[in-house]
Amino acid sequence: MREFKDEEGRPWRVALTVAAALRVRDMVTVEVDDLDGDGNATGKKQAPFDIVNVETIAKTFQVLRGQFATIGEVLYAILVAQVDERKMTREQFLEGLRGDALESGAKVLEEELVDFFPLRLRRMVGLLAAKMDEVQDQLMTEAEAGIERFSPESGEPSGKLPESSEFTPESGHSDNSPQLVTAG
Repeated sequence: MREFKDEEGRPWRVALTVAAALRVRDMVTVEVDDLDGDGNATGKKQAPFDIVNVETIAKTFQVLRGQFATIGEVLYAILVAQVDERKMTREQFLEGLRGDALESGAKVLEEELVDFFPLRLRRMVGLLAAKMDEVQDQLMTEAEAGIERFSPESGEPSGKLPESSEFTPESGHSDNSPQLVTAG
């Protein structure tokens, strides 16, 4: 169990358990690829967010690192009993999540996710999270350098993320990854 404080300084104790994961799956949806019978993407659809499905764990980390409203929804689903004890509404809880408080909640959530898995999987999930940190740090460094090189006089924006990098994982499965169903 880990704790973070919201924007109002209220402490929240986060414990990702099976019961909490089932609440997330029941209460939170994410956009996934709509696949045809051959496994080809034909569009997007909403699906329950199975936060602890090891087959889609890389996508789960992507959601938890980039979809901040979804992070709030996940935290609410996990913390709904505490929210109710404090006689708060869902909206009041979510109003307390932004900036540093949201980042702190996301970090606690990710740490709980790694620790959720049994030892035989925890190392792999932890390594994946660490590798994603490395890639994210590299991309941020490159993006910040591009922004700093921007010249208003030339009108040439160079602050966009690089189009390609040896550190940027390609979409889809690699040759050595198991064929898994992925959330989109």
